Amino acid sequence: MKNLRAGRLSLQYSEGSLWNICLGNEEIIRRIYIVFQDINWTSRPFNILNETWDIQDDQFYAELDLSGTKDATAFQVKLHISGSSDGVISYGFKGTSSADFMRNRLGLCLLHPIADLAGKPCTLTLSDRSLVSSQFPLEISPLQPFKNLLGMSYKISTGELANIEFSGEIFETEDHRNWSDASYKTYCTPIDLPFPAKVLKGSIIEQEIRFSLAGVASKSPKLVENEILVSVSNSEVGLPDFGLNLSDEYSDVDHKDFNQLGIKHLRLNLDLDSHSEASLIKAIELTKKLNLKLVIAVKADTSNQVSEYLSTNLNLLSEVSNFLILAKTMKVTPKEFITSARKVLGTDVSISGGTDLYFTEINRSNPVVPGIDQINFSLNPQVHSFDDRTIIQNLATQEVIALNAARIAGGLKVSIGPISLRPRFNPNAREPENDSSNTPLPSSVDIRQSTWFTEAWTAISMKYLAQSGAINSATYFETVGWRGIRERSQGTTDQVNFPSMPGEKFPVWNLFTSLKGFSKCILSYSSNPESVDSLVIRNSQASRLILVNFSGEGRQVHFKGLDLPPVGLPPSSTTYLDI
Repeated sequence: MKNLRAGRLSLQYSEGSLWNICLGNEEIIRRIYIVFQDINWTSRPFNILNETWDIQDDQFYAELDLSGTKDATAFQVKLHISGSSDGVISYGFKGTSSADFMRNRLGLCLLHPIADLAGKPCTLTLSDRSLVSSQFPLEISPLQPFKNLLGMSYKISTGELANIEFSGEIFETEDHRNWSDASYKTYCTPIDLPFPAKVLKGSIIEQEIRFSLAGVASKSPKLVENEILVSVSNSEVGLPDFGLNLSDEYSDVDHKDFNQLGIKHLRLNLDLDSHSEASLIKAIELTKKLNLKLVIAVKADTSNQVSEYLSTNLNLLSEVSNFLILAKTMKVTPKEFITSARKVLGTDVSISGGTDLYFTEINRSNPVVPGIDQINFSLNPQVHSFDDRTIIQNLATQEVIALNAARIAGGLKVSIGPISLRPRFNPNAREPENDSSNTPLPSSVDIRQSTWFTEAWTAISMKYLAQSGAINSATYFETVGWRGIRERSQGTTDQVNFPSMPGEKFPVWNLFTSLKGFSKCILSYSSNPESVDSLVIRNSQASRLILVNFSGEGRQVHFKGLDLPPVGLPPSSTTYLDI
């Protein structure tokens, strides 16, 4: 990161993006960047060929040469970034293409942080230059809250007006919390225009985002507080039933020691076009051996297929604690699928519906159909961005998304799963066979799965889901393999790109063992959750404090509500304390 200033404003630069434009410690804009998404809606990175910088105490200027990748290899970009001493920040580009290519999205994006803006009034400048009063959504908006934009403005805490101008395209805003991101995203081109669209050879694309402050401050900016304070309240909520997804392939010895984990269930995901009775029998035997509940997620083409499978396997299925019924060709479970399942299973069996996709699908439709006991959706922090910082920032949104899911459920239970570090598949791929990964690993696999980062991320994910008080169960990752919490007994699939030892317990294993015997979550809050956050759990005998230091520096943490002296945390670490 380059630390920059534009007059009174502070901000950072990294890898072509501007980050965290702040006045004092008030974050006004989270990120400004250029994006290319191909016909599968997969974000493809730009290569930075050259950077030229002139950085002074209160101003800066930069010119960058970029080239597109994958389908946009022919697209060349001149990017200019500037910040003036009077607090005007500009981010714009001119791009040309030496060949035709297809795109779904190509242009600038701006992310607004949720924390200080949810429910706040704003003024929109529309494409006809008219001004319209509006507000940032408080509840998660299923559709674009702002459309047809040339600009927007809103007051910040000092009383000044933040002004944003967009040029070169028509922009609109979506609520990124639908995908668990902690931002509102303003982007181009409007989603209701036809896509994919062709970028013609020789075409020129120019866009710019300009940010400034106006007016007189009525109060001083918030002062930056360097001390990290973790406040622990007297309030507590029950922990959800945490569980794991069964891996597609595993041996009899792969789940040795799994009885040490503080989990309540295993989930078997079955595609009825390719399922085997053997996998069901194996899952039943394993859950009995481990004294865990078995959840089955059935994905079918038709309601008749649901009926046939359940009827054929009814004797075996008596061991299942919950049935999640999903439709392969529909984004949420239709009524007839549940009706068919209920006729076979009867009234005393727990049946869930909803989606195998993201929260946005239950937010945009009616997932509550007659006959279900619970609604489900999946979650991962990397639908849009892949860097550590954004993934950490997105964690707090999980509490908001859980509360919104409970609102939609209307009294029914809510389950979340699978919860994974990377998207398991691309639900919007137009040509899935051409949707190659941006890394040497499959797109569903993250090299961080085997590192401390997944342990830390999962602890705070559990914290926010639990603190919502709205989630009945949450199913993470897989049991073994490179999407799991330990390596398979036969070893890694790719020793070069995912090095691990046979049977190796990844750091996240420690977290799941630490949950054993604990049933409650005590509400806690961090003064700087992007640096340090906490999960506090307890049982009738003891409490356990799990402290995560996301930063690459050692941190000292002070406490409120706990009779503890300050605790020093190593860089990039998870610390367990019994209190």
